[in-house]
Amino acid sequence: MPVGYKPTVFVSSTCFDLGQVRSDIKDLIQTFGLEPVLSEYNSFPVSPDTDTISNCLRNVREKADIFVLIIGGRYGFQTNNGKSITNLEYLEAKRKNIPIYVFVNTGIMNVLPIWKNNPDADFSSHVENKKVFEFVETVSHFKSNWVYKFDSASDIKSALLQQIPYLFMEALEARKKLKVNEVNLPSDLFPPKAARLVIEKPDGWEYLLFAFLCKEYLGRLEHKKFDLEYGISFNNVIEIEEPQEVFNWITAHNNEMLKLIRITTTLINDAAIKSLGEPGVEGDYRQIQHVCQRLLEVYEQIINWKLSFTTLEVNEDFEPILKVLSGFADDPLAKIDKFINRVHFEIPEALDNIALSGEQVKLDFTFSLESPDINGFNRELKKLGDLYFQNL
Repeated sequence: MPVGYKPTVFVSSTCFDLGQVRSDIKDLIQTFGLEPVLSEYNSFPVSPDTDTISNCLRNVREKADIFVLIIGGRYGFQTNNGKSITNLEYLEAKRKNIPIYVFVNTGIMNVLPIWKNNPDADFSSHVENKKVFEFVETVSHFKSNWVYKFDSASDIKSALLQQIPYLFMEALEARKKLKVNEVNLPSDLFPPKAARLVIEKPDGWEYLLFAFLCKEYLGRLEHKKFDLEYGISFNNVIEIEEPQEVFNWITAHNNEMLKLIRITTTLINDAAIKSLGEPGVEGDYRQIQHVCQRLLEVYEQIINWKLSFTTLEVNEDFEPILKVLSGFADDPLAKIDKFINRVHFEIPEALDNIALSGEQVKLDFTFSLESPDINGFNRELKKLGDLYFQNL
């Protein structure tokens, strides 16, 4: 965290019916020396190239350190999936695993049991949309949420005045744990969210850490993915004129790709599983980080391997086999991308479902790669052999 950085508090609610409440909470947040993030103020960071929903979710994802959710009688604008923006902001905060304080209007909390027993009744005097009850029911079931009732902004302010200082105490306790247990969490390897997972160890923290670090490290290679898309390489051009030397280059590169494929499958199917720990046994955060780092290093090596074809100049007779060979990188890159995106979304979702239902969830992340086009490679290899070496 940069020196001088102020922790931010994202306030999520329906703006229209709770405008004064939000204004009062903003003032309170500032009295703590924290930075309030509210969408109706000019200080709310906006990207002009994205829509309202994307901007809100991005600010939760990138800015929020603490999340305050206030639920009144309005559900708000519904997105295509039927969820409100407030609902999506809350889910984003849950995925981020930051402290969340939930405040629900007392009238709604009092009527909630009646709605559960008779959901088809008319509750228009209490809520604009019955989805408000569904939303409250959802947030109430998360064991990590403590839901507060409120009638006015003063109720929310009073609760936050009591609770936020506890966060500072938790931070001091975490600092003490780091020193006592000699936990080493370099910021370049363990961003704040990763460090929090290691220190606080919520249920399934090993899996959350693995999913987060894989996605985090993949994001750091975005520039390499663009290089691959546009065929950009700053390596020196390699000119090979002798056919036998070209064959040697092709053989070496084929062997290198097979090695990278073996490393990838070993990391995901063996090393990752061991790092997460056997059932009932805690995983090792250092091993988890090591596996994630090595996986993305292999990913980068595969990109560099494919880019090496862009700086190779040989006789045009070799172009067909080089095209087939360079395609050997496509399946590993696509499968690693897919794997990382799957664990990033499915692991937090599964843990949320477990918290809600208490039932076990089984996920299968077995990693397998398609066999390279060996037949096509061998056909082109034979053509070249007949062309250059048939008289030898």
